[in-house]
Amino acid sequence: MSTKGILAAVCAAFMAAPVWAQGNKGVVLTVDGTPVTQNQVETYAFQNYGNAALSDLVNKILVDKAMKDYHIRPDDKEIDARIKNIQNQFKDRKTFEARLAATGSSLTALRAQIQDQVMREELVKKAEKISVSNAEVRKYFDAHKDTLGTPAAVRVRDIMVASENAANDLLVALKSGADFSKVAKEVSLDTATKGQGGDMGFIPRGMLQPQIEKAVFTAKPGEVVGPLSLPNGYFLLKVEGFRQAKPASYKDVSSRLKAALLADKITKAWPQFLQDLRRKAKIVPNKSLLKKTP
Repeated sequence: MSTKGILAAVCAAFMAAPVWAQGNKGVVLTVDGTPVTQNQVETYAFQNYGNAALSDLVNKILVDKAMKDYHIRPDDKEIDARIKNIQNQFKDRKTFEARLAATGSSLTALRAQIQDQVMREELVKKAEKISVSNAEVRKYFDAHKDTLGTPAAVRVRDIMVASENAANDLLVALKSGADFSKVAKEVSLDTATKGQGGDMGFIPRGMLQPQIEKAVFTAKPGEVVGPLSLPNGYFLLKVEGFRQAKPASYKDVSSRLKAALLADKITKAWPQFLQDLRRKAKIVPNKSLLKKTP
């Protein structure tokens, strides 16, 4: 284990065991028989990470104080909406929570993180009087409307196999009436789509490899194309249908644009806002302990 890994493990032990808060300065572990005391760990951590940790703590204290000064409160409606947007990227709530657990997080931890983010955004917006006018939104829309529309897309299913002969045999079976979805679930090597019967969903023009894009966008709905040889295998593709390109509508995108422009202004304003808080604050270091001000 690395030095940082040992330090992290010991710090975790401090957090888990109240005994350390009772002044126990004894040996916390040994390394090939060499004892490591709590005092050594604290000294090492302070000397190597103390300034960065203190700087973060100063920022937190100043931000918390500013939130009280500006009467910033949690916006539960906004927090719920953001959590829902994240959850919607998963198949269901159970899958969502399992993914959180796999990353060492939880719904409670995520909510706390988003609450802090929302409150900080509201703080900067209020303190710096940040807003976005309808004229700004219209100007942005007019300058970018060619990229804001919905591009043409195709819905495709795929089956990937290891050899051209296997692909040709499957093609004969599919043209004879075999169900593409069932065959994909049984034999496809594409683990990303196999469970969904090869369904890749709607894919916008420009997002596929040129060889595949040319084949599927010139096919008819229901048609099976291939085999196509790609570096990871041979593919058979079934075109399920098309979605036509749709020009951007100001009415449809204006609210999302306004939110995005506001978020961009807040992000850009945050570093200067934090710097101003620190400049106005009275931060007095204990020079006998600190080498420099955090």
